Amino acid sequence: MTKNKFIAGALAIMLMLVMFAAFTPAALAADAALGLGSSGNAVTALQNRLISLGYCDFSSASGYFGALTRMAVIRFQCINGLNGDGIVGSSTSSLLYSSSAKSLVINTGAYGEAVAALQSRLAALGYFNASATGYYGSVTKAAVVDFQRACGIAADGIAGPVTRVRLFSSGAPYKQAASSQSKIADIALAQLGKAYVYATQGPDTFDCSGLAYYSMINAGYRVDRLSAAGYSALSYWTKITDASSLQKGDLLFFKSDTSSYISHMGIYIGGGEFVHASSGQGVVMTSSLSNTYWARNFVFARRVS
Repeated sequence: MTKNKFIAGALAIMLMLVMFAAFTPAALAADAALGLGSSGNAVTALQNRLISLGYCDFSSASGYFGALTRMAVIRFQCINGLNGDGIVGSSTSSLLYSSSAKSLVINTGAYGEAVAALQSRLAALGYFNASATGYYGSVTKAAVVDFQRACGIAADGIAGPVTRVRLFSSGAPYKQAASSQSKIADIALAQLGKAYVYATQGPDTFDCSGLAYYSMINAGYRVDRLSAAGYSALSYWTKITDASSLQKGDLLFFKSDTSSYISHMGIYIGGGEFVHASSGQGVVMTSSLSNTYWARNFVFARRVS
């Protein structure tokens, strides 16, 4: 009886191990060949692995195998000595999830479509001012260094996985023209008295983040239109937690009495005051950080750069 229990227990353990192995990323991806039009967990696992190795021109997995995923697969196959057919079969999957998989690292002297895609993305963000030739020369290297410095990552001029993930992310920083941060506040102040309307960014009506966006754009900064929470999350802008260190033009972020989530923002104008589009008052107005409501709900500020 004891022997039978032992055998049954051993079989149960073996079955659990087999089931666990079947759900690893490599097993999910290798279960069936993946190609254009495939979708699901196996594609998500594939995309996450390709992103981590620097092969993708996107920074988050969608779970759908489209043209960009196919291009990333072909890049991986070519660099790792496989047939570049864009189909993830057993050979591609086995190597992709192994410790032998090579990362995509683009450096001086490289040539090809991956370089051209890199140059096009750098140009869209304002770092590259030449044609996308597909050749990684001194101009491209300088643009990569410029981008890396803007992100606060190692400025070595090599487009490896860390640089590429940041570059193709939705939060990648634009290159800023020489601008005075104080102009952000001056432009915002010129909108005093204009109406608050949710999800608008001027020139006649604003919400809080729309006022910040309008002011930054017109002060010469290149930024995306984000929410207050979105702007607060841009880590490449200096974070200021001490109100005594604020400078004119800093972006201020606030929570509310009922939530710790950042839901409002304003622009510091000096003297302990800020300008903002107030939903409660329905207009663009100034307020004081010494006001008890704003004082207790101030979270931090960011300095645009």
